Amino acid sequence: MEDIKPWQPHPGPQTEFCKRGEFEVFFGGAKGPGKTDCLIAEAARYVFHPKYHGLLLRRTFPRLQEIIDRCWLLYPTIGGEYRAGEHRWYFPGGGKVTLGHAQHEQDKYNYHGKEFHFLGFDELTEFDESTYLFIIANVRRSVSDLRLRIRATSNPGGRGHAWVKERFVDTCEPKIPKKYIGGDGDEHETFIPEVYIDPASGTSRCFVPATVYDNPSIIINDPLYVRRLELLPELEKKRFLYGVWDIFEGQVFTELTQHTHGCEDFPIPPDWEKIMVFDWGYSRPWCALWFAIDYDGVIYLYREHYGMVDKDPNKGVKQTNTEICREIQKKETEKIGLRISDPACWGPTKIKGSNMVLGPSFVDDAAIEGLFFLKADNDRLRGKQQLHQRFKLDVTLSDEGEVIEEVPKFVAFNSCKRWWEEMQSLYEDPKNTEDVDTNQPDEGYDCTRYLSMSRPITPTLKTTQPQGTFQAERKRLIRAKTYSKRHGVSLATAYGNIR
Repeated sequence: MEDIKPWQPHPGPQTEFCKRGEFEVFFGGAKGPGKTDCLIAEAARYVFHPKYHGLLLRRTFPRLQEIIDRCWLLYPTIGGEYRAGEHRWYFPGGGKVTLGHAQHEQDKYNYHGKEFHFLGFDELTEFDESTYLFIIANVRRSVSDLRLRIRATSNPGGRGHAWVKERFVDTCEPKIPKKYIGGDGDEHETFIPEVYIDPASGTSRCFVPATVYDNPSIIINDPLYVRRLELLPELEKKRFLYGVWDIFEGQVFTELTQHTHGCEDFPIPPDWEKIMVFDWGYSRPWCALWFAIDYDGVIYLYREHYGMVDKDPNKGVKQTNTEICREIQKKETEKIGLRISDPACWGPTKIKGSNMVLGPSFVDDAAIEGLFFLKADNDRLRGKQQLHQRFKLDVTLSDEGEVIEEVPKFVAFNSCKRWWEEMQSLYEDPKNTEDVDTNQPDEGYDCTRYLSMSRPITPTLKTTQPQGTFQAERKRLIRAKTYSKRHGVSLATAYGNIR
Protein backbone atom coordinates (compact mmCIF):
# COMPACT_ATOMS: atom_id res chain seq x y z
CA MET A 1 0.00 0.00 0.00
CA GLU A 2 1.36 3.42 -0.98
CA ASP A 3 2.12 5.76 1.91
CA ILE A 4 -0.16 8.76 2.27
CA LYS A 5 1.77 11.91 1.44
CA PRO A 6 1.37 14.97 3.69
CA TRP A 7 -1.19 17.43 2.34
CA GLN A 8 0.06 20.70 0.90
CA PRO A 9 -1.75 23.45 -1.01
CA HIS A 10 -1.33 23.85 -4.73
CA PRO A 11 0.27 27.06 -6.04
CA GLY A 12 -2.25 29.83 -6.65
CA PRO A 13 -5.51 30.40 -4.75
CA GLN A 14 -5.04 27.41 -2.39
CA THR A 15 -1.67 28.74 -1.23
CA GLU A 16 -3.08 32.27 -1.07
CA PHE A 17 -5.94 31.13 1.16
CA CYS A 18 -3.64 29.24 3.53
CA LYS A 19 -1.20 32.11 3.98
CA ARG A 20 -3.77 34.86 4.64
CA GLY A 21 -3.58 36.44 8.08
CA GLU A 22 -6.90 38.32 8.13
CA PHE A 23 -9.47 37.59 10.84
CA GLU A 24 -12.07 36.39 8.29
CA VAL A 25 -11.17 34.80 4.95
CA PHE A 26 -13.72 33.51 2.45
CA PHE A 27 -12.46 31.01 -0.14
CA GLY A 28 -13.76 29.65 -3.41
CA GLY A 29 -17.00 30.49 -5.14
CA ALA A 30 -16.96 27.71 -7.75
CA LYS A 31 -16.93 23.93 -7.56
CA GLY A 32 -13.73 21.95 -7.46
CA PRO A 33 -10.88 24.23 -6.23
CA GLY A 34 -10.31 22.06 -3.12
CA LYS A 35 -12.17 24.29 -0.67
CA THR A 36 -13.01 21.67 1.96
CA ASP A 37 -9.50 20.18 2.02
CA CYS A 38 -8.00 23.63 2.57
CA LEU A 39 -10.48 24.31 5.38
CA ILE A 40 -9.66 21.04 7.15
CA ALA A 41 -5.93 21.66 6.80
CA GLU A 42 -6.21 25.20 8.18
CA ALA A 43 -8.14 23.92 11.20
CA ALA A 44 -5.09 21.77 12.06
CA ARG A 45 -2.49 24.53 11.84
CA TYR A 46 -2.08 24.98 15.62
CA VAL A 47 -3.22 21.57 16.93
CA PHE A 48 0.08 21.02 18.75
CA HIS A 49 -0.62 23.96 21.07
CA PRO A 50 -2.04 22.58 24.35
CA LYS A 51 -4.77 25.26 24.54
CA TYR A 52 -5.86 25.18 20.90
CA HIS A 53 -9.51 24.49 20.05
CA GLY A 54 -10.84 24.58 16.48
CA LEU A 55 -14.39 24.08 15.22
CA LEU A 56 -15.49 22.87 11.77
CA LEU A 57 -19.16 23.39 10.90
CA ARG A 58 -21.73 22.29 8.33
CA ARG A 59 -25.34 23.33 8.64
CA THR A 60 -26.76 19.80 9.01
CA PHE A 61 -25.28 16.67 10.58
CA PRO A 62 -25.73 14.46 7.46
CA ARG A 63 -23.71 16.97 5.43
CA LEU A 64 -21.07 17.03 8.17
CA GLN A 65 -20.26 13.42 7.26
CA GLU A 66 -18.25 14.58 4.25
CA ILE A 67 -15.97 16.61 6.53
CA ILE A 68 -15.64 13.66 8.89
CA ASP A 69 -14.55 11.43 5.99
CA ARG A 70 -12.08 14.03 4.70
CA CYS A 71 -10.57 14.50 8.17
CA TRP A 72 -9.68 10.81 8.24
CA LEU A 73 -7.40 11.37 5.22
CA LEU A 74 -5.30 14.03 6.97
CA TYR A 75 -5.57 14.06 10.76
CA PRO A 76 -4.29 10.51 11.46
CA THR A 77 -1.10 11.37 9.55
CA ILE A 78 -0.32 14.05 12.14
CA GLY A 79 -1.24 11.92 15.15
CA GLY A 80 -4.92 12.79 15.44
CA GLU A 81 -7.25 10.50 17.40
CA TYR A 82 -10.97 10.67 16.70
CA ARG A 83 -13.55 10.16 19.45
CA ALA A 84 -16.82 9.53 17.64
CA GLY A 85 -19.00 10.08 20.72
CA GLU A 86 -17.68 13.62 21.04
CA HIS A 87 -17.26 14.29 17.28
CA ARG A 88 -13.81 15.61 18.16
CA TRP A 89 -10.21 15.04 17.11
CA TYR A 90 -7.48 15.09 19.79
CA PHE A 91 -3.81 15.63 18.93
CA PRO A 92 -0.55 14.75 20.73
CA GLY A 93 0.22 18.35 21.64
CA GLY A 94 -3.09 18.76 23.47
CA GLY A 95 -5.01 20.66 20.80
CA LYS A 96 -8.40 19.57 19.55
CA VAL A 97 -10.76 20.12 16.60
CA THR A 98 -14.52 19.74 17.11
CA LEU A 99 -16.92 18.87 14.28
CA GLY A 100 -20.38 20.40 14.62
CA HIS A 101 -23.55 21.58 12.91
CA ALA A 102 -26.17 24.32 13.39
CA GLN A 103 -29.29 23.36 11.45
CA HIS A 104 -31.81 25.30 13.53
CA GLU A 105 -31.65 28.80 14.98
CA GLN A 106 -31.42 27.49 18.56
CA ASP A 107 -28.46 25.24 17.65
CA LYS A 108 -26.16 28.22 17.72
CA TYR A 109 -26.48 28.29 21.51
CA ASN A 110 -24.61 24.96 21.64
CA TYR A 111 -21.43 26.98 21.06
CA HIS A 112 -22.21 29.80 23.49
CA GLY A 113 -19.63 30.47 26.18
CA LYS A 114 -16.97 28.20 24.65
CA GLU A 115 -13.54 29.41 23.58
CA PHE A 116 -12.57 28.75 19.96
CA HIS A 117 -9.40 29.92 18.24
CA PHE A 118 -10.47 28.76 14.77
CA LEU A 119 -13.88 28.57 13.12
CA GLY A 120 -14.34 26.89 9.75
CA PHE A 121 -17.72 27.15 7.95
CA ASP A 122 -18.08 24.78 5.01
CA GLU A 123 -20.76 25.94 2.51
CA LEU A 124 -21.36 29.22 4.32
CA THR A 125 -24.41 30.14 2.20
CA GLU A 126 -26.34 27.35 3.94
CA PHE A 127 -26.20 29.35 7.19
CA ASP A 128 -28.26 32.36 8.27
CA GLU A 129 -26.30 35.52 8.98
CA SER A 130 -27.60 35.65 12.57
CA THR A 131 -26.18 32.16 13.22
CA TYR A 132 -22.81 33.10 11.71
CA LEU A 133 -22.49 36.33 13.71
CA PHE A 134 -23.51 34.63 16.97
CA ILE A 135 -21.02 31.79 16.62
CA ILE A 136 -18.06 33.96 15.57
CA ALA A 137 -18.61 35.99 18.74
CA ASN A 138 -17.16 32.94 20.58
CA VAL A 139 -13.77 33.32 18.90
CA ARG A 140 -11.49 34.54 21.66
CA ARG A 141 -8.27 33.56 23.43
CA SER A 142 -6.99 33.34 26.98
CA VAL A 143 -3.37 33.03 25.76
CA SER A 144 -1.52 35.49 23.55
CA ASP A 145 0.38 33.05 21.31
CA LEU A 146 -2.65 31.73 19.40
CA ARG A 147 -3.92 33.57 16.33
CA LEU A 148 -7.70 33.93 16.06
CA ARG A 149 -9.03 32.96 12.64
CA ILE A 150 -12.37 32.50 10.89
CA ARG A 151 -12.37 30.70 7.55
CA ALA A 152 -15.30 29.89 5.27
CA THR A 153 -15.99 28.35 1.87
CA SER A 154 -19.05 28.17 -0.37
CA ASN A 155 -20.54 28.08 -3.84
CA PRO A 156 -23.06 30.76 -4.93
CA GLY A 157 -26.69 30.03 -4.03
CA GLY A 158 -28.54 28.87 -0.94
CA ARG A 159 -30.49 30.64 1.78
CA GLY A 160 -27.52 32.81 2.77
CA HIS A 161 -26.46 33.83 -0.74
CA ALA A 162 -27.37 37.52 -0.31
CA TRP A 163 -25.60 38.20 2.98
CA VAL A 164 -22.47 36.20 2.07
CA LYS A 165 -22.24 38.06 -1.24
CA GLU A 166 -22.58 41.41 0.52
CA ARG A 167 -20.14 40.59 3.33
CA PHE A 168 -17.34 39.11 1.24
CA VAL A 169 -17.84 39.27 -2.53
CA ASP A 170 -19.17 42.82 -2.91
CA THR A 171 -17.02 44.27 -0.11
CA CYS A 172 -13.77 42.41 -0.74
CA GLU A 173 -13.85 41.35 -4.39
CA PRO A 174 -10.25 41.28 -5.72
CA LYS A 175 -9.57 43.51 -8.73
CA ILE A 176 -5.80 43.32 -9.35
CA PRO A 177 -4.70 40.22 -11.33
CA LYS A 178 -1.42 38.40 -10.86
CA LYS A 179 0.25 35.47 -12.61
CA TYR A 180 1.42 32.23 -11.02
CA ILE A 181 2.85 28.89 -12.20
CA GLY A 182 0.39 26.11 -11.43
CA GLY A 183 0.99 22.48 -10.52
CA ASP A 184 0.69 21.62 -14.22
CA GLY A 185 3.69 23.83 -15.01
CA ASP A 186 1.62 26.33 -16.99
CA GLU A 187 1.07 30.00 -16.24
CA HIS A 188 -2.30 30.87 -14.67
CA GLU A 189 -3.96 34.05 -13.49
CA THR A 190 -5.50 34.80 -10.09
CA PHE A 191 -6.25 38.00 -8.20
CA ILE A 192 -4.62 39.76 -5.25
CA PRO A 193 -7.17 39.79 -2.37
CA GLU A 194 -8.58 43.13 -1.25
CA VAL A 195 -8.42 43.58 2.53
CA TYR A 196 -11.45 45.22 4.15
CA ILE A 197 -11.38 46.61 7.69
CA ASP A 198 -14.78 46.56 9.35
CA PRO A 199 -15.31 50.06 10.80
CA ALA A 200 -17.53 48.76 13.60
CA SER A 201 -15.39 45.89 14.92
CA GLY A 202 -11.97 46.84 13.57
CA THR A 203 -11.46 43.29 12.27
CA SER A 204 -10.16 42.45 8.80
CA ARG A 205 -11.59 40.18 6.11
CA CYS A 206 -10.90 39.23 2.49
CA PHE A 207 -12.13 37.01 -0.33
CA VAL A 208 -9.93 34.54 -2.26
CA PRO A 209 -11.78 33.40 -5.41
CA ALA A 210 -10.91 30.08 -7.06
CA THR A 211 -12.23 27.66 -9.67
CA VAL A 212 -11.66 24.04 -10.61
CA TYR A 213 -8.91 25.18 -12.99
CA ASP A 214 -6.86 26.14 -9.89
CA ASN A 215 -6.88 22.54 -8.60
CA PRO A 216 -4.48 20.26 -10.56
CA SER A 217 -5.52 17.28 -8.41
CA ILE A 218 -8.93 17.19 -10.09
CA ILE A 219 -7.61 18.18 -13.51
CA ILE A 220 -5.18 15.22 -13.44
CA ASN A 221 -7.18 12.59 -11.57
CA ASP A 222 -10.66 13.32 -12.97
CA PRO A 223 -10.35 15.34 -16.21
CA LEU A 224 -13.95 14.52 -17.16
CA TYR A 225 -15.20 16.41 -14.07
CA VAL A 226 -14.36 19.69 -15.78
CA ARG A 227 -16.13 18.51 -18.92
CA ARG A 228 -19.23 17.75 -16.87
CA LEU A 229 -19.17 21.25 -15.40
CA GLU A 230 -18.75 22.76 -18.86
CA LEU A 231 -21.84 20.88 -20.08
CA LEU A 232 -24.10 22.29 -17.36
CA PRO A 233 -26.97 24.63 -18.38
CA GLU A 234 -25.77 28.21 -18.73
CA LEU A 235 -27.07 29.38 -15.35
CA GLU A 236 -25.50 26.53 -13.39
CA LYS A 237 -22.30 26.75 -15.45
CA LYS A 238 -21.80 30.39 -14.51
CA ARG A 239 -22.25 29.58 -10.84
CA PHE A 240 -20.37 26.31 -10.47
CA LEU A 241 -17.66 26.58 -13.14
CA TYR A 242 -16.88 30.30 -13.01
CA GLY A 243 -18.14 31.23 -9.53
CA VAL A 244 -20.47 34.03 -10.67
CA TRP A 245 -22.32 35.49 -7.67
CA ASP A 246 -24.87 37.64 -9.53
CA ILE A 247 -27.11 34.62 -10.20
CA PHE A 248 -28.07 31.60 -8.13
CA GLU A 249 -30.33 28.56 -8.23
CA GLY A 250 -33.96 29.41 -7.55
CA GLN A 251 -33.44 33.14 -8.16
CA VAL A 252 -36.80 34.66 -9.08
CA PHE A 253 -35.93 37.62 -11.31
CA THR A 254 -32.87 36.58 -13.30
CA GLU A 255 -33.77 39.16 -15.96
CA LEU A 256 -33.46 42.08 -13.52
CA THR A 257 -30.02 43.70 -13.58
CA GLN A 258 -28.85 47.06 -12.33
CA HIS A 259 -26.96 47.54 -15.60
CA THR A 260 -30.14 47.52 -17.72
CA HIS A 261 -32.85 48.46 -15.21
CA GLY A 262 -30.94 50.91 -13.00
CA CYS A 263 -30.22 54.60 -13.44
CA GLU A 264 -28.68 57.46 -11.55
CA ASP A 265 -31.09 59.73 -9.69
CA PHE A 266 -32.63 62.63 -11.60
CA PRO A 267 -35.41 65.14 -10.82
CA ILE A 268 -38.79 63.58 -11.59
CA PRO A 269 -40.78 65.86 -13.94
CA PRO A 270 -43.69 67.39 -12.02
CA ASP A 271 -46.29 66.29 -14.59
CA TRP A 272 -45.42 62.56 -14.42
CA GLU A 273 -47.98 60.45 -12.57
CA LYS A 274 -46.74 59.59 -9.07
CA ILE A 275 -47.87 56.64 -6.98
CA MET A 276 -46.91 55.66 -3.44
CA VAL A 277 -47.28 51.97 -2.47
CA PHE A 278 -47.22 50.73 1.12
CA ASP A 279 -46.75 47.35 2.83
CA TRP A 280 -47.48 47.32 6.57
CA GLY A 281 -45.28 45.81 9.27
CA TYR A 282 -44.72 46.08 13.00
CA SER A 283 -42.35 43.40 14.31
CA ARG A 284 -41.32 42.87 10.68
CA PRO A 285 -40.30 45.93 8.61
CA TRP A 286 -42.84 48.10 6.84
CA CYS A 287 -42.05 49.49 3.41
CA ALA A 288 -43.07 52.51 1.34
CA LEU A 289 -42.02 52.93 -2.29
CA TRP A 290 -42.60 55.92 -4.55
CA PHE A 291 -43.06 55.39 -8.30
CA ALA A 292 -43.42 57.73 -11.29
CA ILE A 293 -44.75 56.85 -14.74
CA ASP A 294 -43.51 58.66 -17.84
CA TYR A 295 -45.45 59.37 -21.05
CA ASP A 296 -44.41 56.04 -22.58
CA GLY A 297 -45.74 54.06 -19.64
CA VAL A 298 -42.28 53.27 -18.22
CA ILE A 299 -42.37 52.93 -14.42
CA TYR A 300 -39.59 54.56 -12.37
CA LEU A 301 -38.92 53.68 -8.73
CA TYR A 302 -37.41 56.88 -7.37
CA ARG A 303 -37.63 56.63 -3.57
CA GLU A 304 -37.72 53.94 -0.89
CA HIS A 305 -38.19 53.86 2.84
CA TYR A 306 -38.03 50.74 5.01
CA GLY A 307 -39.10 50.79 8.64
CA MET A 308 -36.44 48.41 9.93
CA VAL A 309 -33.89 48.38 12.75
CA ASP A 310 -30.21 48.94 11.94
CA LYS A 311 -30.61 47.72 8.35
CA ASP A 312 -31.81 44.32 9.62
CA PRO A 313 -34.33 43.14 6.97
CA ASN A 314 -36.00 40.86 9.51
CA LYS A 315 -36.58 43.34 12.33
CA GLY A 316 -39.25 46.05 12.29
CA VAL A 317 -39.17 49.33 14.21
CA LYS A 318 -42.53 48.61 15.92
CA GLN A 319 -44.06 51.97 15.09
CA THR A 320 -47.72 52.77 15.56
CA ASN A 321 -49.89 53.50 12.54
CA THR A 322 -49.78 57.21 13.31
CA GLU A 323 -45.98 57.19 13.58
CA ILE A 324 -45.69 55.36 10.26
CA CYS A 325 -47.95 57.88 8.50
CA ARG A 326 -45.99 60.84 9.82
CA GLU A 327 -42.72 59.17 8.78
CA ILE A 328 -44.12 58.83 5.25
CA GLN A 329 -45.21 62.45 5.16
CA LYS A 330 -41.72 63.60 6.15
CA LYS A 331 -40.32 61.89 3.05
CA GLU A 332 -42.68 63.58 0.61
CA THR A 333 -42.27 67.03 -0.86
CA GLU A 334 -44.21 66.35 -4.08
CA LYS A 335 -47.87 65.82 -4.80
CA ILE A 336 -48.82 62.14 -4.88
CA GLY A 337 -51.65 61.28 -7.23
CA LEU A 338 -52.46 57.81 -5.88
CA ARG A 339 -51.68 55.64 -2.86
CA ILE A 340 -51.97 51.85 -2.80
CA SER A 341 -51.52 49.56 0.18
CA ASP A 342 -51.50 45.96 1.30
CA PRO A 343 -55.09 44.59 1.61
CA ALA A 344 -54.29 43.61 5.21
CA CYS A 345 -54.28 47.32 6.07
CA TRP A 346 -58.11 47.26 5.90
CA GLY A 347 -58.46 44.62 8.61
CA PRO A 348 -58.91 45.75 12.22
CA THR A 349 -56.28 44.65 14.72
CA LYS A 350 -57.46 41.47 16.47
CA ILE A 351 -56.28 39.26 19.29
CA LYS A 352 -55.11 35.96 17.84
CA GLY A 353 -57.55 33.14 18.56
CA SER A 354 -60.45 35.42 19.49
CA ASN A 355 -62.91 37.86 17.96
CA MET A 356 -61.75 40.78 20.10
CA VAL A 357 -60.80 43.91 18.18
CA LEU A 358 -57.97 45.99 19.61
CA GLY A 359 -58.35 49.05 17.48
CA PRO A 360 -58.96 50.64 14.10
CA SER A 361 -57.29 49.48 10.91
CA PHE A 362 -54.23 51.13 9.40
CA VAL A 363 -56.29 52.89 6.71
CA ASP A 364 -58.56 54.33 9.42
CA ASP A 365 -55.59 55.80 11.27
CA ALA A 366 -54.01 56.94 8.00
CA ALA A 367 -57.17 58.82 6.99
CA ILE A 368 -56.96 60.83 10.21
CA GLU A 369 -53.43 61.85 9.16
CA GLY A 370 -54.61 62.81 5.69
CA LEU A 371 -53.37 59.74 3.81
CA PHE A 372 -55.92 57.80 1.74
CA PHE A 373 -55.26 54.45 0.09
CA LEU A 374 -56.72 52.11 -2.51
CA LYS A 375 -56.67 48.38 -1.79
CA ALA A 376 -54.00 46.51 -3.77
CA ASP A 377 -54.74 43.53 -5.98
CA ASN A 378 -53.00 40.74 -4.05
CA ASP A 379 -53.09 38.02 -6.72
CA ARG A 380 -49.61 36.66 -6.07
CA LEU A 381 -49.11 34.60 -9.21
CA ARG A 382 -50.47 37.16 -11.66
CA GLY A 383 -48.58 39.90 -9.87
CA LYS A 384 -45.32 37.99 -10.23
CA GLN A 385 -46.01 37.45 -13.94
CA GLN A 386 -46.68 41.16 -14.37
CA LEU A 387 -43.25 41.89 -12.92
CA HIS A 388 -41.60 39.41 -15.28
CA GLN A 389 -43.29 41.24 -18.17
CA ARG A 390 -42.21 44.60 -16.77
CA PHE A 391 -38.59 43.52 -16.43
CA LYS A 392 -38.51 42.12 -19.97
CA LEU A 393 -36.89 44.57 -22.40
CA ASP A 394 -38.73 46.12 -25.34
CA VAL A 395 -36.67 45.34 -28.45
CA THR A 396 -36.59 47.58 -31.53
CA LEU A 397 -35.49 45.93 -34.78
CA SER A 398 -34.27 47.43 -38.05
CA ASP A 399 -35.79 46.50 -41.39
CA GLU A 400 -33.07 43.88 -41.68
CA GLY A 401 -33.99 42.41 -38.29
CA GLU A 402 -31.01 43.80 -36.37
CA VAL A 403 -31.48 44.81 -32.75
CA ILE A 404 -31.28 48.61 -32.69
CA GLU A 405 -32.41 49.32 -29.15
CA GLU A 406 -33.45 47.50 -25.97
CA VAL A 407 -35.56 49.60 -23.62
CA PRO A 408 -36.73 48.54 -20.14
CA LYS A 409 -40.35 49.05 -19.08
CA PHE A 410 -39.25 49.39 -15.45
CA VAL A 411 -36.36 51.46 -14.09
CA ALA A 412 -35.18 51.87 -10.48
CA PHE A 413 -32.91 54.59 -9.13
CA ASN A 414 -29.54 53.21 -8.00
CA SER A 415 -30.07 55.02 -4.69
CA CYS A 416 -32.84 52.54 -3.80
CA LYS A 417 -30.20 50.19 -2.43
CA ARG A 418 -32.37 48.10 -0.13
CA TRP A 419 -34.87 47.45 -2.94
CA TRP A 420 -32.09 46.29 -5.28
CA GLU A 421 -30.64 44.04 -2.60
CA GLU A 422 -34.02 42.48 -1.84
CA MET A 423 -35.23 42.00 -5.41
CA GLN A 424 -32.00 40.43 -6.65
CA SER A 425 -31.84 37.97 -3.74
CA LEU A 426 -35.44 36.72 -3.89
CA TYR A 427 -35.71 32.95 -4.27
CA GLU A 428 -38.57 30.69 -5.28
CA ASP A 429 -40.87 28.84 -2.93
CA PRO A 430 -39.50 25.24 -2.99
CA LYS A 431 -43.09 23.94 -2.60
CA ASN A 432 -44.45 26.14 -5.40
CA THR A 433 -41.84 27.42 -7.84
CA GLU A 434 -44.44 29.68 -9.47
CA ASP A 435 -44.37 31.88 -6.35
CA VAL A 436 -41.83 33.66 -4.18
CA ASP A 437 -40.89 32.09 -0.84
CA THR A 438 -42.60 34.23 1.81
CA ASN A 439 -40.10 33.17 4.51
CA GLN A 440 -37.71 35.91 3.41
CA PRO A 441 -37.76 39.72 3.42
CA ASP A 442 -40.20 40.62 0.63
CA GLU A 443 -41.79 43.94 1.57
CA GLY A 444 -40.33 45.80 -1.40
CA TYR A 445 -41.31 42.98 -3.72
CA ASP A 446 -44.90 43.10 -2.48
CA CYS A 447 -45.07 46.87 -3.03
CA THR A 448 -43.68 46.55 -6.55
CA ARG A 449 -46.11 43.73 -7.29
CA TYR A 450 -49.07 45.84 -6.10
CA LEU A 451 -47.94 48.70 -8.33
CA SER A 452 -47.58 46.43 -11.37
CA MET A 453 -51.07 45.02 -10.87
CA SER A 454 -52.45 48.57 -10.79
CA ARG A 455 -50.75 49.34 -14.12
CA PRO A 456 -50.77 45.97 -15.92
CA ILE A 457 -49.08 45.41 -19.24
CA THR A 458 -51.62 44.43 -21.88
CA PRO A 459 -50.75 42.35 -24.95
CA THR A 460 -50.23 44.31 -28.16
CA LEU A 461 -51.76 43.34 -31.49
CA LYS A 462 -49.34 41.31 -33.62
CA THR A 463 -48.95 42.78 -37.09
CA THR A 464 -46.24 40.36 -38.23
CA GLN A 465 -46.72 36.91 -39.64
CA PRO A 466 -46.39 34.05 -37.12
CA GLN A 467 -42.84 32.67 -36.96
CA GLY A 468 -42.39 29.55 -39.10
CA THR A 469 -45.00 30.41 -41.73
CA PHE A 470 -43.98 30.67 -45.38
CA GLN A 471 -44.58 34.45 -45.44
CA ALA A 472 -42.53 35.06 -42.28
CA GLU A 473 -39.60 32.92 -43.43
CA ARG A 474 -39.62 34.55 -46.88
CA LYS A 475 -39.40 38.02 -45.29
CA ARG A 476 -36.61 36.82 -43.02
CA LEU A 477 -34.67 35.46 -46.00
CA ILE A 478 -34.98 38.81 -47.82
CA ARG A 479 -33.72 40.66 -44.74
CA ALA A 480 -30.86 38.17 -44.40
CA LYS A 481 -29.71 38.79 -47.99
CA THR A 482 -29.70 42.55 -47.35
CA TYR A 483 -27.79 42.06 -44.09
CA SER A 484 -25.26 39.76 -45.84
CA LYS A 485 -24.44 42.36 -48.51
CA ARG A 486 -24.28 45.24 -46.03
CA HIS A 487 -21.96 43.51 -43.53
CA GLY A 488 -19.98 41.26 -45.85
CA VAL A 489 -20.89 38.01 -44.11
CA SER A 490 -22.26 34.73 -45.37
CA LEU A 491 -25.99 34.23 -45.82
CA ALA A 492 -26.00 31.59 -43.07
CA THR A 493 -24.37 34.00 -40.61
CA ALA A 494 -26.75 36.78 -41.57
CA TYR A 495 -29.75 34.48 -41.18
CA GLY A 496 -28.69 33.70 -37.62
CA ASN A 497 -28.21 37.37 -36.68
CA ILE A 498 -31.69 38.59 -37.56
CA ARG A 499 -35.11 37.85 -36.12
